[in-house]
Amino acid sequence: MRKQIFLTLRDEPLPNWRTAFPEAEIRAYPRHGERITTQPGRAVLWLHLGNDHVSPAARVGSMREAAPGCPLLVLSNVPNDEEGLAVLEAGAVGYTSSLAVPELMRQIDTVVENGGLWVGPELLQRLLAALAARAAGAQSPQRLSGLSPRELQVAQAVARGASNKEIARELDITERTVKAHLSAIFQQLGVRDRLQLSILVNGLPPARPPVE
Repeated sequence: MRKQIFLTLRDEPLPNWRTAFPEAEIRAYPRHGERITTQPGRAVLWLHLGNDHVSPAARVGSMREAAPGCPLLVLSNVPNDEEGLAVLEAGAVGYTSSLAVPELMRQIDTVVENGGLWVGPELLQRLLAALAARAAGAQSPQRLSGLSPRELQVAQAVARGASNKEIARELDITERTVKAHLSAIFQQLGVRDRLQLSILVNGLPPARPPVE
């Protein structure tokens, strides 16, 4: 079982954290240059954003330096798309409310443990669209040459931020067919989710190193 480590400025953890993970470790933010000792692949960080006037993206960056290779999830008192975009681009693998119910927190941990990214659907669409806009004109890598014409169309649509329903309507196919194409694309390209696919299609370098 992975260790759950909550990083917070609070004196006491929120009750839902303890209910979700009774054995979790609660720590203050590490000092500058201080390392969080964890075994690779055996711990996950839950960063509770505090009102300390440090930007969320900068805080994520410093926590990742303190625990390199450790997946980091962000808990926000007032979640919003702008903050979510900032922390995800800074390297977080998930973003949710600090008041999330215990069942949801455990679900998020499972998704991240299996290599997924946890964000709301609307935020994911915005993030994919932002990546596509930032990479306008970039050359797609040669890895895409192995895709069929239809698979390439689906991959490019995902990279523009289109949902499965929108892709199905655009290509005049069913959503089930879109899902089948995506499964084949993920396997062939070695990506885990829509965000990684978008980064690859748009020719961008990875936003963060892979978690070991």
